[in-house]
Amino acid sequence: YVGNLGIRLTGEERERTRLRHLFGRYVSDEVVEKLLASGSRPDLSGESQTVTVLFSDVRDFATISENLSPRQVVEMLNTYFSSVVETILAAGGTVDKFIGDAVMAVFGSPVRFPDHARRALLAALDMAAIAREFRTWMVEHHPGRELPEFRIGIGIHTGEVIVGSIGSPKRMEFTSIGDAVNIASRLENLSKELGWTIVASRAAVDAAGAGILLGRQAVRQVKGRQESVEVLEVTGFAVE
Repeated sequence: YVGNLGIRLTGEERERTRLRHLFGRYVSDEVVEKLLASGSRPDLSGESQTVTVLFSDVRDFATISENLSPRQVVEMLNTYFSSVVETILAAGGTVDKFIGDAVMAVFGSPVRFPDHARRALLAALDMAAIAREFRTWMVEHHPGRELPEFRIGIGIHTGEVIVGSIGSPKRMEFTSIGDAVNIASRLENLSKELGWTIVASRAAVDAAGAGILLGRQAVRQVKGRQESVEVLEVTGFAVE
């Protein structure tokens, strides 16, 4: 019995190591443990899932980077992203990728949290707070510089995506693709036009349930879609 137990534990540890290798850069330790506990595994060859996608980037990044040295730009992004990633992971999200000053996160994959939309909106609110607090860091580290105020924009949409490992045999990434990803990216771009920090689709807000505080609303055409998208400004969370 003891021998069998040792083999079983060794197998569990081997599986834990494999999952950390696959997802360690993208998810928290808690998510890895939930994957182990559930017994379910993502189909890396590709499967459809309903998730919530979040895109965020830094406003006026080109202007900021023009007035800083390359080393200072990298230090700024790494410092800011360290806090943002911690927030995303704490909410059970997956850091899908970084694209320059932008970050893409997915909630609901690889662990299928039923409240993925709510998690995404709450993470977005925390990210907005981090950005506001980061203004102090910018002033302290770059005194006397006439830099734009540090601000971010966030776009969030809930919908169906294809998740799986995509790339070449030499470089594969576990990622999400599809219309929902494109819409979230478009909503992030739309936040610049609207002047809102957090722009969420009606689909994301409805999926999140009660307690989300909303501001302005609009209906906009987004690139790549014939139908208009109803968007809402997320301003807070009602604490009971």
